Amino acid sequence: MAPSNTRDSPISMPSTRDRHKLRKPAVEKMRRDRINGCIEQLKVLLEEEFHERDPNAKLEKADVLEMTVGFLKRQLRLRPRVSVDHVAAHGDGYSRCWEETLHFLSTGSLEEVTPLRLRNTHDAPALSTASSFPPL
Repeated sequence: MAPSNTRDSPISMPSTRDRHKLRKPAVEKMRRDRINGCIEQLKVLLEEEFHERDPNAKLEKADVLEMTVGFLKRQLRLRPRVSVDHVAAHGDGYSRCWEETLHFLSTGSLEEVTPLRLRNTHDAPALSTASSFPPL
């Protein structure tokens, strides 16, 4: 006997298209719930900011988003800029650390490392290229 056609049988599996139609509203509801939850979190986090503007207003979602963008822009303007000198000093410190590490590792084998030697290495003169740095 030949296999029967599953489309004609009353208990057939839904097609991919049918599954998509069934799943789409649930996925869309989950997406809207996530968006609404995040907007509510923004309201709570920035509650003082919102009440300063208009304490009695019922805020719409678009209002919350606009006020949040404005708040973040003000915060970014108030944040201090990192100067070029600060970045250079950080790089110099990093380079010095590498130089000291290489110097330490090249002075002997790891078997010779003792707590006393570790203390002495820290007090040892810096490499010639790092001589402009103050001692640690």
